Amino acid sequence: MTQTLASLAPAPRLRGLAVLLFVLALAVLPLVLPGRFWLHIVSLTMIYTIFVLGQNIVTGWAGMLTLGQAAFVGMGAYTSVILTMQYGVPWPLAALAAGAVAGITGALLSIPCLRVKADFLSLVTIAFNQIFFVVANNWMDLTRGPMGIPGVPAMGAFGWQATTATQQFWLILAVVILLFVIVGRLTRGPIGRAWKMIRDDEIAAGTIGVNVTGYKVLAFGVGCFLCGLGGSIYGHYMRFISPDMFKLEESLLLMQMAILGGLASMPGTALGVFLMIAIPEALRSQEPWLITARPGIAGAMLVLLMIFRPNGLLGLGETPPVLRKLRAALPWGGAK
Repeated sequence: MTQTLASLAPAPRLRGLAVLLFVLALAVLPLVLPGRFWLHIVSLTMIYTIFVLGQNIVTGWAGMLTLGQAAFVGMGAYTSVILTMQYGVPWPLAALAAGAVAGITGALLSIPCLRVKADFLSLVTIAFNQIFFVVANNWMDLTRGPMGIPGVPAMGAFGWQATTATQQFWLILAVVILLFVIVGRLTRGPIGRAWKMIRDDEIAAGTIGVNVTGYKVLAFGVGCFLCGLGGSIYGHYMRFISPDMFKLEESLLLMQMAILGGLASMPGTALGVFLMIAIPEALRSQEPWLITARPGIAGAMLVLLMIFRPNGLLGLGETPPVLRKLRAALPWGGAK
């Protein structure tokens, strides 16, 4: 037994070393990648990783299927852009405000949403996404409607702005690392354990004293905060925002990436984004059909995953009840 434990002890250290080497490899990419194109792809992949991390908290760790996260991304983007351009708020404060607005809105929205059955929760969030799109598309005085808001200032702090692709890359990487560390500690702590208990068996969790409603509202708030914060980075990185960037199709893509990579898995979050963002974007010039066919490809992959591996490629824990129902509804799905 002693020898067995001793042989397993280095595993966490090896994983930590692997993560450190991976982060260092990412950090030096601007020094070795030829041209701005590849930096843009990696930067965009990291931004979407923030979105999917927020989606995974709600769906993967807390077990609730929400299909409206793009609305919170857009809410964060518009909040940050309006604060910086119209009121001169520094970007770091605007980004935190963007996350707070999206997080508070998500938490408030979840209170009535949680009164409906899990099957209908996704429909409520779809409706919210559509409402957000209609408002953003028609509130001309605030959002400029379908014309969008151009000339968005670059990210920066204390008088410094990330105006080059390399500076933007390093700033986004720093934010992603910080968020992964925070979310990792959160999901491994008491809050994360409560979320997993609710996901695996909500009735049993309530029986032993877990505040089911409170932790679900917290999951919505944290997940939407991350989406709002990521939306701020997205808007200032793209230097332009419009309602079309936050349509329902984007919400479906975020959900697909979260499930594809793996529920309740931080490496799975990154893997799902890599498969559905990095690869199609990298092949856009040679295979442009991959971008337009991406929803269909993702849908086909999800059907296969629902049958053979409903938690995704690197998923952990029990499958959320709503996904178990989707799996049972598919041909041969209930037999596995």
